[in-house]
Amino acid sequence: GDLIAAAREAAGPELREIAVFDVYRGGQIPPGKKSIALSVAFQSPERTLADADAQALRERIVSALADRFGAELRA
Repeated sequence: GDLIAAAREAAGPELREIAVFDVYRGGQIPPGKKSIALSVAFQSPERTLADADAQALRERIVSALADRFGAELRA
């Protein structure tokens, strides 16, 4: 819940939906860590969002989760 709330706060009103769709702990993840995959959907009631807009929103979410939880983006 805290993870989702932090992501919603970081992205603002253009974050329409967010959900955790996978949690993984295993061989490729360091001990004491877990991989959490999020599904997000962005939408603006005022305009069509460009790819750059969505990228900026994703970056805000990743930055907020890194600051608050020490999260790292896995590529």
